Amino acid sequence: MYKLLENGRILTPEFEIRPGKVLICDDIITGVYGPDDPLPKVSELTINLEGRIVFPALINCHDHMYETFGPRGEDGHFRNWFDWERDFLESPIHRLKQYLSIADLYALGMYRNAISGVGLVVDHFPREVSGTFLGKPLLAMLEHFFLAHSVSSHALEWGEGLYEEFCQSRGVLPFILHMEEGFDSDIVEEIEVLNRLGALAENTVLVNGIGFSDSDLELIAAKKASVVWTPEANRHIFGSMAPVAKMLDMGIPVVLGTDSPMKGSANLFDELRLARAISHDHLGDRLKSVDLIDMVTRRAAQVFRVGAQRGTIAEGKFADLLIFEDLKGDPFESFFALTPRDVTILTHRGVLVFGDEAFRNACFVEFDQFSEVLVGGRPKLIWGKPLQLLERISSKLGVPCVFPFLPIAEP
Repeated sequence: MYKLLENGRILTPEFEIRPGKVLICDDIITGVYGPDDPLPKVSELTINLEGRIVFPALINCHDHMYETFGPRGEDGHFRNWFDWERDFLESPIHRLKQYLSIADLYALGMYRNAISGVGLVVDHFPREVSGTFLGKPLLAMLEHFFLAHSVSSHALEWGEGLYEEFCQSRGVLPFILHMEEGFDSDIVEEIEVLNRLGALAENTVLVNGIGFSDSDLELIAAKKASVVWTPEANRHIFGSMAPVAKMLDMGIPVVLGTDSPMKGSANLFDELRLARAISHDHLGDRLKSVDLIDMVTRRAAQVFRVGAQRGTIAEGKFADLLIFEDLKGDPFESFFALTPRDVTILTHRGVLVFGDEAFRNACFVEFDQFSEVLVGGRPKLIWGKPLQLLERISSKLGVPCVFPFLPIAEP
């Protein structure tokens, strides 16, 4: 089925905003055209965007969906990740979380990401669990990657072993692990250990890195590895920040992730705003608007080796689109002001999965698969039954549930 989104203002792969239209066949973009360009096919459904902005759906470069719960504890300023872990495992919140199934937590994580414009999540968790949730209609999870938890003596036993996982990646697929999340002696030596093991390479993706030294960064840059920055988790847990400016100076690819709501921001919109504020207050505005957008679109797709399918709006890519109004009179300012209530349309593989109730004709599938909800007081449609999910969770916990990362209510 051919679908046409017309009268839009489209973010190009060069990060310019141009008027145009997008032709979609089933789940693939078949072409991006100027307003007056003829179309090679007649569309069976046309949606008038009335000047709204069209971005590629965002990529959340680091999440732990099994930790989608709350409320979050007070700022801890822990010295190491395992100190935070020990404190959390002894908390009432952790005990309450045990009443929920892994399916409950992953469903919460998917809704949390979808309402903040995310089309692809990099869920960092062993595949025997996370793989169960691949292929869901709401959004995509990164499928082809290898992983370890971390390198130090405190590392959790994920996957088939660090070196075996790296070898299986064959230098092609992403190899993802936490790195230097803290300041303990064996934590700050993790880069050296990883390099000695032969597992620091161009396809290695390092998450966090608040303990990176100058020599660590030189090694990372020489090996052409990439880093995922999670600024709110850095601030909340450690009261510190990864040396982002030095990474940029050395040409290290940096992308952006939320971490879980137990540690990081409520959603990717909030994380982007925080990264922008940090750039303004501490980095001399080093990261411009387009740089930050790049970190959750094109560059993110390149780092995780999915650039052929995602990250930009172009022919042959998945029709994963984030559409919103230009409420600020500047598309980039409007983007950085977004909250879930401001999302007009989010499509996943060409199908509306979240958006304004007024665009119900853009669902393209049976309407009974959707729910009518309020998000920030605005009527929305969303795929699935999130209100039933929240009711089930409230029943399991024995108390009404209010999750700040999922501001959904009955209409």
